[in-house]
Amino acid sequence: MSPPVSPRRRVRQHVRWPAGQDGSVSLMLVVAVLALLIAVGLVVDGGQKLRSTQRVDDAAAEAARAAVLSVQPGSTVRGLAPRTDNAAAVRAAQDYLSAAGVAGSVQVSAGRVQVATTSTFTPSFLSLIGLGPQTVTGQADARLARGVEQEQP
Repeated sequence: MSPPVSPRRRVRQHVRWPAGQDGSVSLMLVVAVLALLIAVGLVVDGGQKLRSTQRVDDAAAEAARAAVLSVQPGSTVRGLAPRTDNAAAVRAAQDYLSAAGVAGSVQVSAGRVQVATTSTFTPSFLSLIGLGPQTVTGQADARLARGVEQEQP
């Protein structure tokens, strides 16, 4: 009676590997894994850039809204068309931007407020291949209007 053969030994007896192929990894597998890692990096860092862009756009919109709310109360109370206090509008927008931690500029003219914002973010995955900090920008404008069902002059 012959001694029992281990299952590992049985597989080796039946499978014949080509000479020199034991333990080698195909170049195709290495390229596929690298491509998969780059794709994951693009998705993650692309999402991060999208969130950063949305953040600076939202900050610009809210700063413009805060600026427009700087109404000169005297004219509005007397029933005249509302007007903004330009200096107070710029101050309100800059205060909002600094509280939000976003850099930006504010311009006020003729009841219209324009806010431009910028911010940077550093990619998580793609910084490993040399992609450095990215700049994102946002902008918004608002104007003062009055009316309940439609805008009144």
